[in-house]
Order: sequence, then structure tokens, then C-alpha cells
Amino acid sequence: MVTQSDVTDTFRETFGSASQRNTPVCAMRFAPSQLVVSLSDDLNNPMKIRAKHKVAGMLLLDRDHANRLERGWNVPGAYLLLDRPNRDGRWGAYVGKATTPGLRHRVLQQLKDRAHWYRALLIRYESNDDETLNSSEAGWLEGRLYDHLAKAGQVELRNRNRPHDPTLSDDDETSLLDYLRPIESVLRLIGHTLYPSPADAPDGGGPLVNRIKPKPEANKPAPHLSPLGPAPATSPPLGPPKDVKKIIAQIKAGTYVYGGQLSR
Repeated sequence: MVTQSDVTDTFRETFGSASQRNTPVCAMRFAPSQLVVSLSDDLNNPMKIRAKHKVAGMLLLDRDHANRLERGWNVPGAYLLLDRPNRDGRWGAYVGKATTPGLRHRVLQQLKDRAHWYRALLIRYESNDDETLNSSEAGWLEGRLYDHLAKAGQVELRNRNRPHDPTLSDDDETSLLDYLRPIESVLRLIGHTLYPSPADAPDGGGPLVNRIKPKPEANKPAPHLSPLGPAPATSPPLGPPKDVKKIIAQIKAGTYVYGGQLSR
């Protein structure tokens, strides 16, 4: 069996320390994870080793398009049913999990059972096509998501009770904890912030993408906006001034003196 220390020792023997090398070394994250070793009956074939690290795959699904969800999402995982945020930025959510037959089946069932949500955020295991979250991992993630949202000041949970999450090994918990930050980032990106921000916050506590509209002054029409900025307050004269010939003659004679705005 290959252990984490074996991999670390091999890395040091192959690449050496930073002080022993003149070329840059790429930083790597060695999180606790299981190593899966695949051996072939033919000893001449290479031995395959990969880290079983759980990477989150997420899908944001509109309620109106729930029936179009691909069958590839019929796998174990966790999900959030999202309500539209109100004027104060508060929003409701239901936290759930799916085991067998999977997320697709569960979301289609919630389409009939719950009328409050307008979007669903689905979370599954994305690292390898031949692996999925097991029921314990899906349940643990459901419980942690519930706790995370329950502490947020902007969220009203629609679950009647806290989901029961099973106990996992330290390695599995470490991998699944990495799911929480990307999920929070996706929620904020679509306008579902977790905590109220002060009025002087740089983004106002709103979504990462915000549409800014100019505010016209009282009794004054809004300026025309272009990629070069707002148009000037007064439009330039259309065409040359009427006395252009007179000015040209004065310039040639050396008697022209500029006296302010030209007449039209």
C-alpha cells in the first residue's frame, strides 16, 4: 500500500528542496486524501496511482428548466432550493440530499412538492466519472450546509429540522470541507449573500455583478452615455460659423483678434 509519506519522500528525491534547485518550483497542496492504486494482471503494464480527492461539481438549475436536467446528474449529492431575495437581500432556502436514485430524481420530486423555489443548486462529486459521493458523504455535506446557512443573517431555512449527518473519517471530512467556500462564492455571484454588509461596503453587500444606472439631476434629462463617456452639456455648432470668410481674411491680413464664442 502506498502512503502519503511515500509520495512526499518520492517528491523530495525527484525534485529536491527549493534551496538545492535554481529553477522555480510549483506550489502543491498535499491535503490528506486516499491513494487508489490500480494493478494489472500483466506485470508489464504500468501501475496507476491517483489521489481520491473530492472536487465539487455544481449546477445552477432554473425551476422552469428542471425537466431538462441531464440523467448524468442522477447521482448522490446535496442540493439547495433557493427563493428569490427580497428588497432587503434576505432569501429562503431548503437544504436536501439525494442518494438513490440521485439528484435528478429528487429535484423533479421537489418540483411537485415545493412551490417556493425558483432555482436549485446541485452539488456532486466531480473528480472521476466512475465515482460518486456515497450516502454518508451526501448526508454529511447536507448537515454542514444547513449549519453554514443557519448562521447566516440573510437566510431563512425552510427545513423543519436539522438534517442528521453521519460521522466521517478525518480524511473524508477534510476533502468535503473544501466544498463550502465554492458553494458560498456561487451563491454570492447570483445575488444570494449570506451576511448583511454595512452601508459603506464597497459592493453594498449585493451580488458580484451589478448593473449601474446613471441618476439624472432634477428637472434635467439624463445625459446620453457612450463608450467615451457622457455627452457634453451643450452641443457643438453644426457646420462652420457664418462669418468664417471674414475671419479668414482677417487672419491673412494679420488683424484678427479672438473675441470669445463665434456667432452661428
